[in-house]
Amino acid sequence: MIGVLIFYLHIAGFAYAFTKAYHEHKLVDGFMALAFVAVIFTVGWTIAGLIVTFAIPEKGLGPIDSDTVSLLIVTLLEAVLYIGYFRGKKRETAAIEG
Repeated sequence: MIGVLIFYLHIAGFAYAFTKAYHEHKLVDGFMALAFVAVIFTVGWTIAGLIVTFAIPEKGLGPIDSDTVSLLIVTLLEAVLYIGYFRGKKRETAAIEG
């Protein structure tokens, strides 16, 4: 159940990245942002899954299995990455306008 909520959160993030890039620039930029987020998610989940497999047994710890733990790790790292990325964009925009 936790994994499904994390996937829904990622779908909302995909939609946000697409619409933000499309709104600010053009349709091609929206698809490029969508591809960027998808690549970060798939590569990050693969690497996190590999690392978690060594630390946690496959059946997991109670209701949380190893896939859910790796999704949680990826989500936290993506949040840090995207917050820094979008704040950097705001600072660049403010510096150019001001």
